[in-house]
Amino acid sequence: MATTLRKLRQRGLGDDVLALARQQQAAERRAGGVVRSLDEIVSGRAARPRPSAQPEDLTPRQLRRRGRYGQAALLADQEALTERDPDRAVQAREAAAKLKELARRPTQAEFDFFGGNVTVGISFHDAVRDRLIASGATPAERATAHMVLAEVVRRLGWQTYECTRTAAEIAQQMELQPMAVSHALALLERVGAITRVKRGRNKIITVTPEGAYRGDINHHAEAVDRYRSEVVPLRRATRRDGEPPAAA
Repeated sequence: MATTLRKLRQRGLGDDVLALARQQQAAERRAGGVVRSLDEIVSGRAARPRPSAQPEDLTPRQLRRRGRYGQAALLADQEALTERDPDRAVQAREAAAKLKELARRPTQAEFDFFGGNVTVGISFHDAVRDRLIASGATPAERATAHMVLAEVVRRLGWQTYECTRTAAEIAQQMELQPMAVSHALALLERVGAITRVKRGRNKIITVTPEGAYRGDINHHAEAVDRYRSEVVPLRRATRRDGEPPAAA
């Protein structure tokens, strides 16, 4: 049971002592740690552990659900709880608050960006457009290439850089002649918009995740790393002399 001010005064503690104890409480509160009661301060006792002030012990799955910024915010909060320097504890709390703001995902009015819609980098789109113009292709060929690229990007697998449709399936879906789609894919590959990777009897169409991505934004960097290790070396090995570099 908490000791009341009346009981503390009955012990002979004056207002000046209690005022100093309140100042100590304020300092402990700013530090973000356990705040001792007035009775604990004037008696010189250590604070009793309070469950709400203890660092959280979360499972790996719970940590993953928080995302990277959320995990960083949690670590900063926990460091503030154990920090002995009040100023450093305040700084840790402020850093944790900033990280929590970054961890909050914005609510979209119509489309859920983080829920799986395809995102296309503006620089990627601009580079492909400029390279198609410089390729000497006719306006009709460029238009078909743009349409086919849009379908490829729409059909990217979840959190990967691979299209889930073959060239024949894209032709059927778009009601185009297979030869027209094949020509468009060859043109897109020539300007670096896509890369086709031989796998069994099929050629898997891939797009750099830095240009187009579908999936959880927290795993975007991992997809980029996989693409650079699995596709980029193959593309460099098979690129013909004089071809432009792949679109970023």
